[in-house]
Amino acid sequence: MKEIVKNVYHVGDSGCSVFLVDTQSEYGLVLIDCGMSLDMIKDINKQDLNPMKIQHCIITHFHIDHIAACADLKQFNNKIKFYAHELDANAIEEPGHDRETAANWYGVKYTPIKLERRLKGELNVLKFGALNFECIHIPGHTPGSIAILLKLTEPNIKVLFGQDLHGPIIPGISDYDDYQKSLNMLLDLKADILCEGHYGVFQPEEKVRKYISRYIK
Repeated sequence: MKEIVKNVYHVGDSGCSVFLVDTQSEYGLVLIDCGMSLDMIKDINKQDLNPMKIQHCIITHFHIDHIAACADLKQFNNKIKFYAHELDANAIEEPGHDRETAANWYGVKYTPIKLERRLKGELNVLKFGALNFECIHIPGHTPGSIAILLKLTEPNIKVLFGQDLHGPIIPGISDYDDYQKSLNMLLDLKADILCEGHYGVFQPEEKVRKYISRYIK
């Protein structure tokens, strides 16, 4: 586990990269995706952050490498509330979507979880304490993919959680034109730090821009 910037952490990698934000308030800890292993999340307390203080998990999209541990996490800590975009929500809340989630490809049995809120439209803001988690709809990789923008004041920077900006484009599930539009929209955010789903953390803004531009045709 590594601190990226004050109160923002890379928990580790389990299928995907999992990130955590300490709201420094009664809203506790916020996860960005949960990966495939509950053990990794339970180890958060090695950084003096208690996993029982996780109160929210924002799911960036429905692929199994980002959601497989959700049910185990809920069983471990039943206070946790989950959020995802409505266009990916059915595959997260219902059984029988093993092709969309790629659970069949991974050979994993997915246990559905109930969302606290289905995010709608292009932008939803989840306010936890003094922090606004701007959930931005970025269709392409999946219909309901989202990125999360966090504008910090100490230090004064913008952190973008942009899981799976590299793709891939999956026939029958992804939309290449939407993907390209989403990448261009993310460039306009001019984030100082990018936390990507599989390829690490990029900073400063110049490196963020270079990484995203790599996939724009």
